[in-house]
Amino acid sequence: MGERRLTFHYGLRALILAGFSFFIAYLAKSDRLMYYIAPRMENYVKYAAIGLFVVAVGQVYLALRSHADKAAMCGCEHEPPRSIWRNGLMYLLFVFPLLLGVALPDTLMGSAVVEIKGMNLTAAGAVKPPKPGNGKFAVENPSDGIGVSQGGPLSVTENTATSPDPSRPEFPGNDPEPSGVRPGGETEAMPPGDQGEWMEEELNERFPSDPFTEEFARLGMKLYQKKVITITEEGFMELLTAIDLYMDNFVGKSMEISGFVYREPDMTKNQFVVSRLAMQCCSADAAPYGILVESDQASKLAQDTWVKITGTIGKSLYNDNEIMKLDAVRIETIPAPETPYVYPFFDDFDKLVDDE
Repeated sequence: MGERRLTFHYGLRALILAGFSFFIAYLAKSDRLMYYIAPRMENYVKYAAIGLFVVAVGQVYLALRSHADKAAMCGCEHEPPRSIWRNGLMYLLFVFPLLLGVALPDTLMGSAVVEIKGMNLTAAGAVKPPKPGNGKFAVENPSDGIGVSQGGPLSVTENTATSPDPSRPEFPGNDPEPSGVRPGGETEAMPPGDQGEWMEEELNERFPSDPFTEEFARLGMKLYQKKVITITEEGFMELLTAIDLYMDNFVGKSMEISGFVYREPDMTKNQFVVSRLAMQCCSADAAPYGILVESDQASKLAQDTWVKITGTIGKSLYNDNEIMKLDAVRIETIPAPETPYVYPFFDDFDKLVDDE
């Protein structure tokens, strides 16, 4: 009876481990791992599947050995408990998540997750840029929080970045041709070298930075000189963070962004949020981020509809906080993307914006 018990337990363990290994292999082959983990983690999970399969083979070997020849066993095996309930509970802890993975369909997370985790309407988080001439780094009190606690209403952290009036026409991005007006009021034409030096000084004034925000400041400078700012899936959070940190500089500029529609009950008929879920490591840490959109067509869009929006950046008050908004000029419904989530960008931020 002792040999049979050992054989049974070894065989069952081998079956469970092999089940996990084959399930991961299936997800990888069918390109479904993206529903569960970030791309940078996929190789680690694949290697884990190989390791699980090797251990499963080892359990099969032990099962055959215990059944064939007890004398060949070293006698140091850890005997499993004899209680059926204890054994059943132990194995259920492993079998249950495997059964859930096999039985439940792989679906995109959307507004249902947002209702639990809450929407973040600011991408800048707790980081604020230094004020011109200050050069100091400011961090919000972590206990204040950004976005929404579980089940709570939308909330944001106010962005207090200050900068010169973005409506001034003499700077590139507002006027395709610099007028040559110097800060002191001179109207004489400037040599190209002087003009470039002045432009650099003006950019540095508009985008003050410190060691913590230097990369976002450089990214903001490049975005500022674009006629239309396109928020791509690659670098989604980094692009929004650069704009949000220096929001006053971008008021009045055009933006193009895609995401799914999310709407809070207290929003007006012409409001909704264009949203994406940002995944750091796995689906458990996915956090929703979005921009408030205002449009006369908003009421026609159902929850979780994927849209591509072109609009003008502005500012609005929501729950007594100043946030970035997008006044929609064009709304186009699109199919859900193959990769539904957005991920951190670990490369040089300069690669997110071309120089053309």
